[in-house]
Amino acid sequence: MLGSLVLLFSVTVAQAETLPMIDTHMHFESVPYMDLDGSRKTALVEMDRRNIRMSLLMSPPRDSFVAKRNQDVEELMPAVKANPDRFAVLGGGGSLTIMINATPADTVNDERRSEFRKRAERILALGAVGFGEMFIQHLSLPAMGPGHAYENVPADHPLLMLLADIAAEHDVPIDMHFDMVPQDMPLPPNLMSHSPPNPAQLTGNRAAFEALLSHNPKAKFVWAHVGFEPLLTRGPTIVREMLQAHPNLYMSFRLNRGGPKQPMAMDAEGRLKDEWLVLIREFPDRFMLGSDAFYAAGERVARGASGQGLDNLRGLVDQLPPDLARRVASDNAALIYKLKFSSGN
Repeated sequence: MLGSLVLLFSVTVAQAETLPMIDTHMHFESVPYMDLDGSRKTALVEMDRRNIRMSLLMSPPRDSFVAKRNQDVEELMPAVKANPDRFAVLGGGGSLTIMINATPADTVNDERRSEFRKRAERILALGAVGFGEMFIQHLSLPAMGPGHAYENVPADHPLLMLLADIAAEHDVPIDMHFDMVPQDMPLPPNLMSHSPPNPAQLTGNRAAFEALLSHNPKAKFVWAHVGFEPLLTRGPTIVREMLQAHPNLYMSFRLNRGGPKQPMAMDAEGRLKDEWLVLIREFPDRFMLGSDAFYAAGERVARGASGQGLDNLRGLVDQLPPDLARRVASDNAALIYKLKFSSGN
């Protein structure tokens, strides 16, 4: 009996190891300079090492325009043209986010809405498969370097509501960075070295986010960085509540290894925690992978997910039963983003 179980486990692991993966959240580095084609070449090397068959490329969310580092769909589409079977692009992180940040919620008028819609529809016309990386609250993290921005807009901002409508009209997803504050709380001590720019007191924002999710149930949101996020507020209980309440909500795993705290999906040894496996079983169609790797020229992952973070994507897939492994590794992302992708080995 034990031998049979060992054999079954070995087969399961072997199957998982050969599954191709889709990384739904990655970037080309722009600090201290941009070399987008060099970043593309680095990404292909790292993807090939791990059988990441396709990656969704997007700008980090910008709150203002800085010419030397700004990028959006226009700058990123050449990677798709060079490797159409390996990359797809999300747009708006270098334009729509700036428009939202520059427009106080109570000043949105018909002219601004028209400008915003025109830009969003232009992004899709240029070939983007969705919008991203958008932000609601984006904390500045010490590990991401001294220039890592703090960014915050109301989750129920009228232009975000409009973006939900546009995404629903075109049946494309929105990739969202949202550091959730369930209720007012002080900034955690480990982030105080970045205060400012982070505020010392954080204002609750969950209710406004749920208002955005409910605004247009046909709009699909992919909430990035589940399983490893700075505030440790997105634990299994809240994840379950949110997925139950909002059928249009999906999540992508960023998987650095963490400690015993529940919001960390992996323990320090790289084992998927039981409560997270239970969640994936409960919602098999709602999770995907999203490394948050920043690829720089010279064959290196500059920041975001480390090489180990990328390896942890494979580690997650390895630890799932075959039916769940295929869904999380690629099938869910291919379906939601309508990618031309075959998960056959």
